[in-house]
Amino acid sequence: MATRARIGILNEDGTITAAYQHWDGYPGGLGYNLVDYWTDSNKVKEAIALGNSSKWGFIIGNKIDFDDRQDPMHELQNVYYMRDRGETDQGPITYYDEEEYLTDGFNSGEEYIYLLKNTGKKDYLGKNTGEWFYAASTYTDDGKVTPTQFKPLEEDAINDHIDMLKRHLEMMKDRKAA
Repeated sequence: MATRARIGILNEDGTITAAYQHWDGYPGGLGYNLVDYWTDSNKVKEAIALGNSSKWGFIIGNKIDFDDRQDPMHELQNVYYMRDRGETDQGPITYYDEEEYLTDGFNSGEEYIYLLKNTGKKDYLGKNTGEWFYAASTYTDDGKVTPTQFKPLEEDAINDHIDMLKRHLEMMKDRKAA
C-alpha cells in the first residue's frame, strides 16, 4: 500500500515548487531519505523539475524502464512518471506560498508534504544546506483533510526510521524462531 507524499522547495520569491511522490512517503521512509541525501537545493530543484514520481532514491539518475523491477537502479534512483514511463501532465506544481501549499498540497491523497527551506543551516563541511520541514494530513469526521503546520523533519524522520528498523529486526527474529 502506498504512502503518498508531496516534495516541495521554497523558492527565493516565496513560491513553492512541488511534485507528487507515490511510495513510502512517511517520515521514516521518504523523510529519512530527504534529510540524509537531499539537502542540496540545486539537486532538489532538478529532481522536482522532472515532476511526479513513483519513488525517490538516493540520486536523480537517468531514464530507466519503469516496470523493470529487476534493474538495480530502481533501488538507487528516482523513478518518474514522465521521464521513465512516458506519461504526460505529470510536471511539478507551483504554489503561491506555504499557506496554499498546506491547503492544496494534499489534493492527491498525500499523507505528508515536505518542504525544503534555506534556513542558513550548514553541513559538517560548513556548506550551506537546506533544512526539511513536513506536515501531515489529518481527517475530520466528514472526511475533509486538515493539515498540521510545518515542523522540522530531521529528528522525527530519524526516530521513525529507527522504530521501523526495530520492527524489521523483530520480524526477522520471529521468522528464525518459527
